[in-house]
Amino acid sequence: MMPQPANPSEKNWLVKSSTRILGPFTLDEVTQMLASKQISIIDEVRQPQGRWAYIRESQMFMEIVRNIREEQDATSENTMTQSIAQHTFTKTDALTQTFNDELTPTPVPAFEPPPPPTAGDFKDVTPSVERTLSTRSLAKEAGAKSYGSSVDSRVRGKMQKQSNTLRWALIGIAGLAAIGIVAGLLLKDRRKNIGYEELLNQAIRYKSLGLYEKSLAAYKKAAVMKEPDSETQTQMAPVLISEDRQSLQGRRILERSLSQDGRSRQDLVDAYLGISVSYMMDGDLKEAEDTLQKAVGYDPANISALVNLAIVQMKKGSYGEAMREFESVYRKNPNSVIALFGRAMAAMEFAKTTQDRSFLKPLVTDIKASLERTSYLRQELNLFLIYAQSLIGDTDAVNQAVVQFLDTEPGMADRYTHPLMVDWRFTQWDYIEKYCSELFEKSIQTAEMKALRSVCLMEVNRDSEAQKMLQEALTEGPKDPYVLAAQAGYLVKASRLPEATAILKMPELTNLKVKNHLLGDICITTLDIPCAQQSFSQLYQSNRSDVAALYGMAWSAVRKKDRAAAYDYVRAGLEAEPNYVPLLELRDQLESE
Repeated sequence: MMPQPANPSEKNWLVKSSTRILGPFTLDEVTQMLASKQISIIDEVRQPQGRWAYIRESQMFMEIVRNIREEQDATSENTMTQSIAQHTFTKTDALTQTFNDELTPTPVPAFEPPPPPTAGDFKDVTPSVERTLSTRSLAKEAGAKSYGSSVDSRVRGKMQKQSNTLRWALIGIAGLAAIGIVAGLLLKDRRKNIGYEELLNQAIRYKSLGLYEKSLAAYKKAAVMKEPDSETQTQMAPVLISEDRQSLQGRRILERSLSQDGRSRQDLVDAYLGISVSYMMDGDLKEAEDTLQKAVGYDPANISALVNLAIVQMKKGSYGEAMREFESVYRKNPNSVIALFGRAMAAMEFAKTTQDRSFLKPLVTDIKASLERTSYLRQELNLFLIYAQSLIGDTDAVNQAVVQFLDTEPGMADRYTHPLMVDWRFTQWDYIEKYCSELFEKSIQTAEMKALRSVCLMEVNRDSEAQKMLQEALTEGPKDPYVLAAQAGYLVKASRLPEATAILKMPELTNLKVKNHLLGDICITTLDIPCAQQSFSQLYQSNRSDVAALYGMAWSAVRKKDRAAAYDYVRAGLEAEPNYVPLLELRDQLESE
């Protein structure tokens, strides 16, 4: 309940109307504002010592609130009576009342009550009757003179002309846009064709250089754009078979080429060789042998065909026959490392079946001669050399071959290209690791022999076993230079280059060739030119035909912008090892710049 003020004329009343707070007012002023509807009974009032309360609930204003409600009730009854009597509402009166309620603003409170509203304060909102005027009436009202009417023929002609002009402009713009789109598509297609032709040329060029992985990559990109012509497919089929193992697709392409007219003798031989390799990869040795005989019929001295026939014999288990066929090829072609490798593998198997092992000594002599000439399959031939010496029973020769094996940089076979027309995969470590295992089991397991075994395990990616074997070797021979070299090789493979470098710089490894090989590779990986030049220079001085040293010197020369020197080293390296991939790639880089 609101307290009664001591002085009714004291201005101590505040009014909260909507979001506004008005006042202060006297009690009489608030009463007059209610009577004049400046505020309503749902507004709130308060005194300084009280709280906000609705006017309709305050006893101070009960009388005026009661009067207002009685007035509203009387109005409502009058309105209802008139409605029943007339059966309708007067639209104008309803609109007038509605707009009167809505448009009457809440005035700013004043100290004196405002005068009662007059008729002029009401706005007439009675909708007026719309009157439709014709063009003729408008013209008449404007003094019978027309300005821009659509009826006027001159204006209509002008508008028609502008419409035609706009229409032709839009047609022209659309035509130009269409021409632009067509030209863009033609240009795009032309660029696509240029890219396609360029990729095919790259594929053929890389194949001729022996860079088969790059050749395959370029060919695949071109084939995505458009199917190559039959001649290009025929040229690339051996790459698909050998590098991508697409034996079936490559074989079908080559078989279609055999039915084409005008094929040369060499084309036929190459096709039969590619088909035979696809059969060998699929394990169909009968078809492979029959196809190879067709190739030999056109070219009896073809080395690839003869090597493949020997490989077929070895896969069939005819190791004696295979050994003799490999040896026959090697005698006629002493540079055929694959023929020597196949002969060694067949000899190891044949030696298990016979007591007469006289064929091993000539094999040992030929392996040693090959190791002096080339690094291709060096580590693999070294393993066969150890195995052969073990079968012969020459312990000193075995020990010497073991340290020679450990002084060879591992993983070198991956840096060489292999002949496309030969099923060369029998040279992979997956096929020869078993000889390393057999050798280790029947030998005295010294620290160096354990280091050798660890290298074999690394070659087939059994790194955890290799690390365990190396730990045993290091425990038995912590200062053995060959064991340390094997540990450094493991660290390089694991990309732990700082640790490998620390081992390679130990004085125990000073006289090992593998030290500079591994250090040089680390320097190239880290782009350390002075380091690379120092390591490879030492190798080059000791052996000027060392292909790894020649590549390292060429790489350093390229980095120092000495193109002439780089060409000289590349040329010398490819003369010594024409299938060494890093040199082939470096030559391609120099020729492309």
